[in-house]
Amino acid sequence: MTQNRPCSVPRPALSTWQLPLRAWQQEAVRAWNAERPPDALVVATPGSGKTRFAARLAHALLAEGRVARIVAVVPREHLKLQVARTMAQAGIVLDHAFANAAGAPAADVHGAVVTYQQVAAAPGVYARLVGGAGGGTAVLLDEIHHAGDQATWGTALRTAFGRAVHRVALSGTPFRSDGMPIPFVTYAAGMSVANFTYDYASALRDGVCRALVFPLQGGEAEWISRDGAEMRASFDTGLARRHESERLRTALTQPNWVGDVLQKAHLRLLAMRAAGQPDAGGLVAAMNQDHAHFIAGLMQRRIGVTPAVVVSDFDDASRRISAFAQSRDPWIVAVHMVSEGVDIPRLRVGVFASNVVTEMYFRQFCGRFVRTTGGSADEREAHVFVPDDHRIRALATRITVDVRAGLKARAELGADAESAAARRPREDAGAGLYASIAAQATQTRTLDFGPLFNPAAFLAAPPASAATPPPPGTPAAARDGAGGIDQPPETHAERNARLRKAVHSLVSQVSSAFGVDHKLVHATLNERCGGPVATATARELEQRRTLIMRWLARRQYDGLR
Repeated sequence: MTQNRPCSVPRPALSTWQLPLRAWQQEAVRAWNAERPPDALVVATPGSGKTRFAARLAHALLAEGRVARIVAVVPREHLKLQVARTMAQAGIVLDHAFANAAGAPAADVHGAVVTYQQVAAAPGVYARLVGGAGGGTAVLLDEIHHAGDQATWGTALRTAFGRAVHRVALSGTPFRSDGMPIPFVTYAAGMSVANFTYDYASALRDGVCRALVFPLQGGEAEWISRDGAEMRASFDTGLARRHESERLRTALTQPNWVGDVLQKAHLRLLAMRAAGQPDAGGLVAAMNQDHAHFIAGLMQRRIGVTPAVVVSDFDDASRRISAFAQSRDPWIVAVHMVSEGVDIPRLRVGVFASNVVTEMYFRQFCGRFVRTTGGSADEREAHVFVPDDHRIRALATRITVDVRAGLKARAELGADAESAAARRPREDAGAGLYASIAAQATQTRTLDFGPLFNPAAFLAAPPASAATPPPPGTPAAARDGAGGIDQPPETHAERNARLRKAVHSLVSQVSSAFGVDHKLVHATLNERCGGPVATATARELEQRRTLIMRWLARRQYDGLR
């Protein structure tokens, strides 16, 4: 067991742990506590509650004084707020608005949530942050396979977090298999070694995740291939590899085929809404931005619905995802944005309209639909409509298989190797003469994973031992073992942003009322209330607001002029 000196840096008070844990989370916590290794890998299926598990470890380390700071690393910008909210439920205050230029989080937080790209941009900042924390730092690496997205990221992570007391890597999907080792992950005979694994099949048996049903959408496509040949084939026709990709792309870009599939999916969603889940939602994965808008237009014409469209990893995209999650709107169309980590438990129907046919991406997409809402047994099933392409059909068939994270020698990869960039939806390079002409959809078969397990056990309520019951008085929003929430609490960063906005507004009032330049008012506040507003703690921001209100109430400004 690692021994550390008690932490000595200031930090906010930490309340006792009050959130319930699912059975697998309890078991994983016990397994980790038995050894408390410097590096640990926990693989748990999407939707099972990895973030709450991570919050439990972080809470224990902080409460026992084994570390003084927590740094959580996530793959995408829009996931920072989500993780911060889940941690806030446990009383752990993480700054999801932390910027590298700040150098270190404010004294009134337990740490920060950042992205892999943020760390890679300034590994020295995090190395100093980790090394300078009295009592040490624990690092939570969410979806750790992203550490290999770029060749320099692995090196940056080792530089940034090499001195951390504990590094806990989390993943819900297979790792990269291009020969690039992932930092802080142990390998044996070329395969990753997880300290704890909780797969989808186990989650189904425990009633933790929904069962997936795959309505396979067949049909026939007609196109001109890149070599100029006129092609016509159904999804059952055997083709050369390049022609398989062209057939799939043709189906996904033809209004008749896509429109019919969208209509079937929408009818399924309406049936689920009528059956008792009025806020059930649907998600379509598109190939690229143009394709997303194409699908949105089809939805308007075919089913009379204007979906939310999320096409980029900017602040507006995060806002749109959050707004959709909290609404009762029926559909959202996304390009890669809602592929992993995003917690929208009301998603019940999906349409996989992407031409990315890697196992990682497909599993990430399917993971958006397995999260439960804690409702009735009727809600424990989700439908994902997919093209009946044999490659996608194979991925759907393997969804219950525990895929280990392995390192392949580059020589073994052959034609199946795909770079990180290739795994992202994008336009095909060098399209040549290729042109889609027509496609018609049919539904040929269905893959249903519910019957693979005991239906009676699956539909029954989870046993009482499946989770620690919440203590009396625990808010309803905190009762979901996966960390889902109905009314998201205000995070530390959101509260500080609100306070800063209020301070700036009040400074404008002071400037107007007393004829003093804004800069001089801020300089006075900086002098009396602990430094610049950008790095002020919540307490210092409140002090600023109180001082300004006193000036305005007394109609007397006694600061710099």
